[in-house]
Amino acid sequence: MSSQKYEANQLNSILESLFKEKANGILSLKSQVPARQNQRSCILMLNQGALVYGDNQTDQIPNNQEFCKMLGDKLKPNIINAALSVASERISKPTSVRELIELLTKMKIFTWEEVETFITIKVTLILEQFLSHPGEAHWQSNSDFDLSFGTERHGLNWFHIKQKLNQRQQQWQSLAPKIPSMDAIPIATLEQFKQINNFQVQEHFKNSVDGKRSIVDIAEKMGKDPLSVAKSYLNWLNNGWVSLQTQPLRTQAVIESQAKTASSPVKPVISVGSNQIQDSNNLPIVLSVDDSPIIQTTIKRALNENYNVLLADKATEALKILNQKPVKLLLLDLTMPDVDGLEFCKTIRKIPKFKDLPIIMVTARDGLVNKMKGHIAGTSKYLTKPFKPDELKEIVHQYISK
Repeated sequence: MSSQKYEANQLNSILESLFKEKANGILSLKSQVPARQNQRSCILMLNQGALVYGDNQTDQIPNNQEFCKMLGDKLKPNIINAALSVASERISKPTSVRELIELLTKMKIFTWEEVETFITIKVTLILEQFLSHPGEAHWQSNSDFDLSFGTERHGLNWFHIKQKLNQRQQQWQSLAPKIPSMDAIPIATLEQFKQINNFQVQEHFKNSVDGKRSIVDIAEKMGKDPLSVAKSYLNWLNNGWVSLQTQPLRTQAVIESQAKTASSPVKPVISVGSNQIQDSNNLPIVLSVDDSPIIQTTIKRALNENYNVLLADKATEALKILNQKPVKLLLLDLTMPDVDGLEFCKTIRKIPKFKDLPIIMVTARDGLVNKMKGHIAGTSKYLTKPFKPDELKEIVHQYISK
């Protein structure tokens, strides 16, 4: 098989034929969800006729360093970079996935059982999205990805995966008819959104419910199990906070136009992301001052839904923005190319109109001494890099909502 189309529920037979052939290579899938007319894609990797890996975020097989970094970020994020730098110098075959993982298991970074469990869950969630829909499969022989698990070098347990898929299918069925499938699309009206009395749920709706993303899309964005996300939506459905539909919303302009011309009053259905609720010009302004493009991108992505995020990489540029814009909160890096962050903070505090401006010092320097220096300089809060987006959002909300 090089390339072939398949009907719903036929993917299972394609996989089992590859297992029987003890195939080595990449099975690329493109699946169509009929109700939405959108295409999903994934890759599945087979080694000696056994599944060993799957990914629905990219169509490229990772190299050994990328694969182990992915594992480490999930299992041992604090030490994986250091461990990889040591292990990569000791392997005899520079491209071997298997050998690099073996070294990392000997270093007790993770165990074979943890690796296998992680990949089994990943492959199960991918197959769940593809088995029940028609699509197209493309096979490419490849023997470079030498991943196998345990000391006996086995692949994933296909019988165990099928059991998991059956169990999950029963759980999905238990959510019906309120949640017909993982492809159901959450929508909300402003009236529904106003009823939500939980801040975290409000933030979730602003960031995720846009009338286009399905439950499985939202789960992938959050890095969570779609079943777990669906169960949360079941509670919100019961609370009357959200509705579900099978088709994505048309553009907001079309919906509003139809609402205006309808013979009876119609409340237009909307998405509740903050960009739809209010113009970005009306959002509170957060100024981030940092010379790292990576940090600035992280901050922008974390806050952009709820705030108008302005960026500056120098203190002089930041001061200009502060004098021109009604900035509600300042995120300030401790080390900048033109001036020390603490000195800049002191300078700002001497200007009367910035006396009460919340200033969050963002820095990789941790410890009591640095925090005391920041406090003396006039910072409102000390946030240590690396930080989680949710942590940043919560801190900013605390100060801007006061």
